[in-house]
Amino acid sequence: MLDDAAWSARLAIMAHPDDVDFGAAGTIALWTKSGVEVTYCIVTNGDAGGFDPAVPRAEIPLIRQREQRAAAAAVGVTDVVFLGYPDGRLTVTHDLRRDISRVIARCGRSGSSAAPGT
Repeated sequence: MLDDAAWSARLAIMAHPDDVDFGAAGTIALWTKSGVEVTYCIVTNGDAGGFDPAVPRAEIPLIRQREQRAAAAAVGVTDVVFLGYPDGRLTVTHDLRRDISRVIARCGRSGSSAAPGT
């Protein structure tokens, strides 16, 4: 296992908006505070989230993106990538692999993490 000090950047790939906040926000806040650059890649658009009947379903993805960007900023993350796949209907496809690979290549980083089971 590498020492955290050996990493200058990290890429967290998560299925849904807020997964990274519940699973790793404390650790990520420590990383950014110590100067590590962190990028979030959120695979789905979060359209299945939210339970307010007064909010149209079509508005949920934009709300979830705003919430995720605000949560990321609170722990020092400024780079958040949304792939926009429909929430609850994600399957492993060549398109999904291509899109995630593009984010990894864009970031050019070797420090990535993913939540188990996602």
